[in-house]
Amino acid sequence: MSSTPLRVLLDSTYILPSFGIEVEGLSVDHIIRLREAGVKGKVKFYCLSVVWVEVIGKVCREMERLKEDMDDVIGVAVRSLLESGFYEWLTPTWNAVKVAFKLRMLGHKDNVDNLLYATSIENNMLLLTMDEELKKFLLKNNFKADNLLDHEGLLKKISY
Repeated sequence: MSSTPLRVLLDSTYILPSFGIEVEGLSVDHIIRLREAGVKGKVKFYCLSVVWVEVIGKVCREMERLKEDMDDVIGVAVRSLLESGFYEWLTPTWNAVKVAFKLRMLGHKDNVDNLLYATSIENNMLLLTMDEELKKFLLKNNFKADNLLDHEGLLKKISY
């Protein structure tokens, strides 16, 4: 059994629970088990700086929908995400940006997903995502997609 943790880049979906936002298909049990995998060193979680573009939009839409002020929650969540050391934050490299351009030119319009995918490939990481459309697009265009998996796939992978 390898003691090297799996390197996992998170789609913004997996950051939303830090703000108290429920994600369909992602239970509290899943979140606890993912956290436990990180604490036990089975997994090292990475985040890409550009996901803030999506996270800010989604959190603000949720605030508007609920008609409530989430300033306190936002402060705690952002500080935890950035300062806890549980997540390592990355910036896209020039090569990842180049791949993201290529994906966009081939027709995939979600630039954040393009950058996430390109960064995961560039850094030999798993990309934790529930985005089946991205996977279909990648396969249709002859890109490697075996590094994309959702939380259930990751939990199975680390359970041996």
